[in-house]
Amino acid sequence: RVVLAEDPDSRRAQNSLERIRAARDSGKPKPGEGLEDRFKKPVTLEFRDVPVKVAFDVLSKASGINFVYDQDIRPDLKVSVFLRKTPLDDAIRMIGLSTQLETRVINGNSVLVFPNTPQKVSEYRPLNVRSFYLANADAKKVAEMLKAILKTETVTVDEKLNMLIMRDSPDAIRLAERLIALEDIGEPEVMLDVEVLEVKKSKLLDMGINLPAEVGLSVLPPSQTATALSINALKGLNASSIYASVPNATVKLHDERSDARILANPKIRVKTKEKASVLIGDKVPVITSTSTSTGFVSETVNYVDVGLKLEVEPSVYAGDEVSIKINLEVSSLVREITTASGTLSYQIGTRNAQTVLRLKDGETQVLAGLINKEDRKSANGLPFISRLPLLSRLFGSKKNDVQNTEIVLSITPHLIRGVRRAGMDEMEFESGTANHLRGASVGVSTPVADPAEDLQADGTAGDAAVPAAAASSPAPAPVPATDVPTQGVLLDWSAPAEVEVGEQFTAVLNISALKAIDQLPLMVGFDPKVLQVVSIEEGKFMAQGGGHSSLTKEVNLSAGRISATTIRQGTAVSGQGSLLQVTFKALAKSEKTPIRVLSATPSPETAGTAKLADATIKVQ
Repeated sequence: RVVLAEDPDSRRAQNSLERIRAARDSGKPKPGEGLEDRFKKPVTLEFRDVPVKVAFDVLSKASGINFVYDQDIRPDLKVSVFLRKTPLDDAIRMIGLSTQLETRVINGNSVLVFPNTPQKVSEYRPLNVRSFYLANADAKKVAEMLKAILKTETVTVDEKLNMLIMRDSPDAIRLAERLIALEDIGEPEVMLDVEVLEVKKSKLLDMGINLPAEVGLSVLPPSQTATALSINALKGLNASSIYASVPNATVKLHDERSDARILANPKIRVKTKEKASVLIGDKVPVITSTSTSTGFVSETVNYVDVGLKLEVEPSVYAGDEVSIKINLEVSSLVREITTASGTLSYQIGTRNAQTVLRLKDGETQVLAGLINKEDRKSANGLPFISRLPLLSRLFGSKKNDVQNTEIVLSITPHLIRGVRRAGMDEMEFESGTANHLRGASVGVSTPVADPAEDLQADGTAGDAAVPAAAASSPAPAPVPATDVPTQGVLLDWSAPAEVEVGEQFTAVLNISALKAIDQLPLMVGFDPKVLQVVSIEEGKFMAQGGGHSSLTKEVNLSAGRISATTIRQGTAVSGQGSLLQVTFKALAKSEKTPIRVLSATPSPETAGTAKLADATIKVQ
């Protein structure tokens, strides 16, 4: 009601309200579904070798229940039962089980008794039709699950609406409701905050004198272009007729240093067990030529991805842990290669890293060490002289080229929706026997009658004595709708009064429970424009005394909602302690931004209700 008051169009709140109403209404017996409450009081029975019809007649006279018998019930069928303080409707069912008889409630005070044979069961068993609209689970897989567990055969699937329709007994449908409630939950989803850095450091030192490597001699002046000489002209060669061409010498003074960082910071939102990939780079064309015997040449262009390629596949587990398969590839063009036919190809350098990580929600892992080192040295100069240590710089030059490149990957998972762990009452419940299903609606508990109002029946060898006043004992008065449950759970926040924009802070939700609790689902609201959830951790209250506990959580970033459930495994606990630790990041300034507990439902109901808490923080 609190959520719908703030957001009337909230589908989740509307769905929850419908389920609450359905669970409440299912506790009221409908025509043909169950006996009236006055027939569920404890009864003590002692029948020894009594005809079964006599036993039912005794119960009919004592309680006012009408029994209708099938004509095929054997008249010599007898029963021996000894029951103490057993609800009357359960006693009737137990008598039927011990005598191979089946019972069916016709209305609020009438029961049909018939032999437990396949023909009779098929003839008298009531069948209901129930439609299930699934929001998250796959209707085909759910139908297969129902056929395997409940042995039901009449199940149809509408793939377009993701709906299944089931026709079976009311008990089978009640069990199907509980099984589907366990299956139809949202898939876990995670936001991966990834940072990939390529750190490149280079040093280039090119210094020295670049002397000419050769001297050219010619018998013709540089201005003449003729190259043919007669033999007589060669006979008269001397020092004045020979010309020498000497290249210029250069002095190199070059010192270069660079420190480059290429940063990629993608944020990837992906469902559990699904793959996601990111490519930041170029598609380089590679041309392939094909020639035929006739001389026809065709070219085909293929593209190769060059750059940063990241593939991730997360798997979310209970306990807010995420396993991530990572495949990182960083490639770059090294040089171009031209073939003899003129086709252009490329040499591509690449570095790969593949690993599997398992991290907690908000935990950061850094992968580094993909280092590529290149150290090139070259020298040139006059022969022999340039090799001398002191004369190498005067009669030659040296070039030192050092390059270091490292790839660093940082990844942090943030759970958007974790694994919802069901409570113990949802994971284990009664389902009847192998041949007789028995189920109850979700959230409906059997009323406990007053032991002082026992209905007694004793009989031996067909004789029975029943107090007449016991049959007319009034039913317990219902609790008035105006009664307010006691507030047995107190909640309060411990949070800083002032924070700055960009600062992270932790708000601790403390609890004080007067009576023992084993489960506390709650909803927390905040302003998403001012605050952002960084992490949610469980406090120490549920795990006190060395016990085992768990926390399931779900964050709606856009709506500013946190749904969390803390569960204590085993014995319930009471006292004081911290229930939740929520870390926020301040995004914008606000004079007064609230953090509110919108709803909290302690379990069991005997623990009372919870007093909701607010905290107010100033962001400056």
